[in-house]
Amino acid sequence: MKKTILSFVLSIMLVAALVPQAAFAGEGEEQTSGGVITGFGTPETTDYYYEGNPEEDELTLNLPETLDVYLDGSTTLTSIPVSWESVEDYDSTDFYFYSMKPVWSGEYTLDAELSSVMDVPWITVYKQEPDNSEIEPMVTEEEAPPVYTEEDGAVNPGDYGAKGAVDIAAAVLSVFAEEVYAGTYAENTKAIYRYLTQNMGLNTAAACGVMTNINAESAMSPINLQNTYNSSIGLSDSEYTSRVDSGKYTKFTSDSAGYGLCQWTSSGRKSNLLNYARSRNTSIGDLTMQMEFLEKELTTSYKSVYVTLKNVPNTPAGAYIAAAEMCMCYEIPANTVATAASRGKTCLSNYWKQYSGSSASVTGTSFLSLCGYSYPTAVRNGKGMDVTGYAISNYNVKSITGKITDTSGKALYSKTISANTTSVKLSGLDAYMKFAKLPNGSYKYTVTAKDALGKSVSVSRSFKVSSSGSTAKALGFACQNTETGTVQTGSSSGSTSAAAVVKKAYSGTFPKLPKRGYFKKGDKGTQVKRLQKLLKWCGYSVTTGGTYGAKTIKAVKKLQKKLGLKQDGKFGKKTLAKAKQLKK
Repeated sequence: MKKTILSFVLSIMLVAALVPQAAFAGEGEEQTSGGVITGFGTPETTDYYYEGNPEEDELTLNLPETLDVYLDGSTTLTSIPVSWESVEDYDSTDFYFYSMKPVWSGEYTLDAELSSVMDVPWITVYKQEPDNSEIEPMVTEEEAPPVYTEEDGAVNPGDYGAKGAVDIAAAVLSVFAEEVYAGTYAENTKAIYRYLTQNMGLNTAAACGVMTNINAESAMSPINLQNTYNSSIGLSDSEYTSRVDSGKYTKFTSDSAGYGLCQWTSSGRKSNLLNYARSRNTSIGDLTMQMEFLEKELTTSYKSVYVTLKNVPNTPAGAYIAAAEMCMCYEIPANTVATAASRGKTCLSNYWKQYSGSSASVTGTSFLSLCGYSYPTAVRNGKGMDVTGYAISNYNVKSITGKITDTSGKALYSKTISANTTSVKLSGLDAYMKFAKLPNGSYKYTVTAKDALGKSVSVSRSFKVSSSGSTAKALGFACQNTETGTVQTGSSSGSTSAAAVVKKAYSGTFPKLPKRGYFKKGDKGTQVKRLQKLLKWCGYSVTTGGTYGAKTIKAVKKLQKKLGLKQDGKFGKKTLAKAKQLKK
């Protein structure tokens, strides 16, 4: 059984509900009705806590009723009414966090250049137990039921009577029993990260992507039994684990209950997990054993996911793609595409921020990737090859194109498929890439994906068709390199072309702000020169003459847009603070 009290932690990445209207609209200023949303207010993280296990409509009643936005390119924030809905399938899947996205009326539209995933503020709802998150429920001492005294640990029945005391004692003992099998959330998280990076050799970005999925599935608990089965089977997590270990519970492989770090569910996978635990002579709830089993699955049955994890760059893009690909092709929950986007975004605001030591400023940046795509190395005459893999982006993928050309460059088979989601299966090209009809000879196979930001990723592989030998294929990974604007690729052969990109902070001297707190048009001097050198390092075209003129203001606005700040062209405290966190 789970603890009696569960807390929902809402990490709210917005400011509209917290700042008075007067802070972003002058007194008597007319509120705009309708328009194109061209930006959002400065995000701010605030934690809220809830008791119990509310339904989606109950939870959303507590969320902000307004959202502050920029309309039609204005630099003044306007509050618009919103409601909230879960990005994931809230009703049919048990997760330990959900993402809530704002919904506004039809009179408002999102600018075509903005991503509904990366630019629109979402609320992430974390379901965590108090001792795991070091968070206490929002109740006063008077409201909180007494559980035990510090002197002797004895149960204090308070106003609940003897039966209540027995129930509370049982709950406390159940928690102690669970800790025999599983460490705390913090301990498990450290152990999982250590295994992913040291034992599996994943970089930080890939590890964060895997951890995001494990946290969503099980809150890092290797004895986690899918919540709905605690009541239907009538066993707590620890009781279920103990009875499976002892052989008293014999339906482990057939009960369809998700279990463990990755919530293994199907009969085949649970049978493999049970057999692996017995071969290792360990409990079915042993964390290290489950991590070994995860690695075994990835390197045998889920090779396309493994290739992606081994090749993603050690950047925000890599973390996002690793989380999304792990969700799309390994966990495969309900509402898969939307959930994958949710986990990618949550990865950046949670584990990536924690383990990389830097926040991800990703507005206007494409993470477009071809993940675990198949390509032929040889084709036997008359035998085909199936097209597999995914195109994934934080902006909607608009199209995927497959092409087979001969040695002269003539296209023998070509097909472009339109799309409009963040993840698209490459298998849609399969019927059009007629490998089985190619005569003996040399050819080139090319796959190209384009997203709504106008970015593209294209890979080409040469292969031969012959009457001898057999059809063979390999798995590859390619992504839009956000550092250089080029495409980088990796393959199952262990290519190091997708090596980690080490980001560096600005090594120059940051400017000191004037007494008013910000630079404005007409300011001159050494501090303006320092600012202009910083802007040049950021990649903007400015001179370093020391005058705060039109070009400098334009560059500052571009920087503010990148940082998610109000684009007023005044370089002040907020812009400076965010700029100090930049790495490239």
